[in-house]
Amino acid sequence: MKADRLAATTATFLLLVAGAMAKDPPPEPRIEPASVEALKSMGKHLQELKTFSLRATTTTEVVLDNDQKLEIGGTATYEVRRPDRLRIDLATDSVHGELVYDGKTIVYASPDQNVYAQVPAPPTIKDTLSEAAQKYNLAFPLADLFSWGTDDAPLDLIKEGFLVGHAFVNGKEAEHWAYRGVDQDAEVWIATEGVPLPLKISLVDKDDLTRPRITSVLEWTENATIGEDVFSFKPADGASKIKFLAEGAAK
Repeated sequence: MKADRLAATTATFLLLVAGAMAKDPPPEPRIEPASVEALKSMGKHLQELKTFSLRATTTTEVVLDNDQKLEIGGTATYEVRRPDRLRIDLATDSVHGELVYDGKTIVYASPDQNVYAQVPAPPTIKDTLSEAAQKYNLAFPLADLFSWGTDDAPLDLIKEGFLVGHAFVNGKEAEHWAYRGVDQDAEVWIATEGVPLPLKISLVDKDDLTRPRITSVLEWTENATIGEDVFSFKPADGASKIKFLAEGAAK
């Protein structure tokens, strides 16, 4: 009799659990169509910008082995003349670097160490940044902006997208959008006054269990006047030319 009562109780419990699961299925991923259109509109305008400068104030979380999070601040300044001129000056609490691309070669210099490396480069900014990341492990904040508005824009990676609400970034009105992908969560604040420029971007790395975040606040100068000398690299006195690690391995 005790065994019968136990079996009946267990069966009842399983039925209740099954019923609860049937009533409350996991929420379906949602992609608001407007969230995708916002990115397309942003990308279209970014591709229309032929000459511009961009200053990004970045905050990056670094996670120590004991799971303590540190905040590293910095700035990245982009000077761009499409299709084949780019300069990036990177200055963080821990790294100083310069990337100069003149349409033929890419140079990465470390002023603190007074060294630089130089290699041939593809004929466009987007391809050059992609090769720098994949081949030489040179990753820069906001490099993905050069893919938006092209066939390489990662729209197919979006699993969820929705409007968080209205916000202000440096006094400018924006719409705050949130997105989820397989390995990354993203938030983008896109200007609603004037042209749809991204004013702030925040990314969370989901592949890392500690979920580190990098946030960039952007200041744009459209149609900037940039001289050709900006894209011409001149080594500092006493600077040593070295090879990228990948370049040395290949040889």
